[in-house]
Amino acid sequence: MKFENRVALVTGAGSGIGRAVALRLAQDGAKIAVADWNATTGGETVQLIQQQGGEAILMQADVSKVADTERIVAETVGKFGKLNILVNNAAVMLEKTAVDTTEEDWERIVGINLKGTFFCAKHAILQFRRQGGGGIIVNMASVNSFFAEGGIAAYCTTKGGIAQLTRALAMDHSGEGIRVNAIAPGWIETPMNANFFALGPHIKEQAAKLHAINRIGQPEEVAHLVAFLASDEAGFITGSLMTVDGGFSAGLAPAMGIVV
Repeated sequence: MKFENRVALVTGAGSGIGRAVALRLAQDGAKIAVADWNATTGGETVQLIQQQGGEAILMQADVSKVADTERIVAETVGKFGKLNILVNNAAVMLEKTAVDTTEEDWERIVGINLKGTFFCAKHAILQFRRQGGGGIIVNMASVNSFFAEGGIAAYCTTKGGIAQLTRALAMDHSGEGIRVNAIAPGWIETPMNANFFALGPHIKEQAAKLHAINRIGQPEEVAHLVAFLASDEAGFITGSLMTVDGGFSAGLAPAMGIVV
């Protein structure tokens, strides 16, 4: 197994893409630190990993708090003795224009999506250094990192920031044997999107049409790429933003739109 004797910390691992990533890395032999604000769903992920023969721990955390980002790295190391892989997946969506976004809204979405990613990366890098260097960070960006959709201004801002943070971290720390990459999913079947799809039967159908493959993606399809980027097979890849979007960013999306 390609991640045998390696330890991965996955934030937002209680559901959706984060859970799929945690399960996939565990299947490939990694020990998993599951971090999520929701202890119930996070615990379910731990149970699923254990049921498939893997090893995992749960850490309830709010990554918008710097102290929590430091704590989950420390608790991971306290349990498993080291940290090799960080997957920054925790995120929230805010369906508002800039005009409708309050300061409280802004602080929440930037705190979780961008600040959390930044400081989890910081404390992971410090741990990589304590271990003598080397390590993997995979950040969860979005097609909204470079392609804006209406009504989610703050979300687009945070995802654009994650893309640039990924490049900056790669430039700063490649000399330490640390690789940093980001993934830009298209529309994925996750709890985050469930409320939007529930607005009407036509919504999911129209969202599917934004993708050349003409369907919504599955969390496991994102997890496959995370596993590749975290592996030695991706040893010459750093500072990259890779899409898993069924062709969303290939040119179809600007000519179409979702009408609620």
